[in-house]
Amino acid sequence: MAGHNVDRFHRIRQEWQEHRKLSPDLLAEHVEWINPDDALERGSRKGIGSFNEAITSVFDAWDDVRFETDRIFESGDDVIALGHVRGRGHSARIEVSRPHGQIWTFREGRVVRMRWFHSHPETLEAVGLRE
Repeated sequence: MAGHNVDRFHRIRQEWQEHRKLSPDLLAEHVEWINPDDALERGSRKGIGSFNEAITSVFDAWDDVRFETDRIFESGDDVIALGHVRGRGHSARIEVSRPHGQIWTFREGRVVRMRWFHSHPETLEAVGLRE
């Protein structure tokens, strides 16, 4: 059903910001979080607990962080979110504003994978699209 995964994504965004974790009913048992190769914490994490630990880790690195989403659209089982991350780093206390993208892959209404990107072109290229 078109838009169903986008509706789930909006619930994810709300839980992410309010609770800094996601409910198990939103995540597949073997959900995977994939960071870019140039991230502070490279690689992937698997499982609901590890996925939520990754969210906690993101918030722990910042004194104040906001994930603003400028554009959301579906492509098959994927929801692509393009936006900006804005905040102040915890240790360096430097203000940061930079683009970011996420691709959330759903199966049967649950997230099976989330891929994080540091640019909109990289995000779009990962799903075979261009700006």
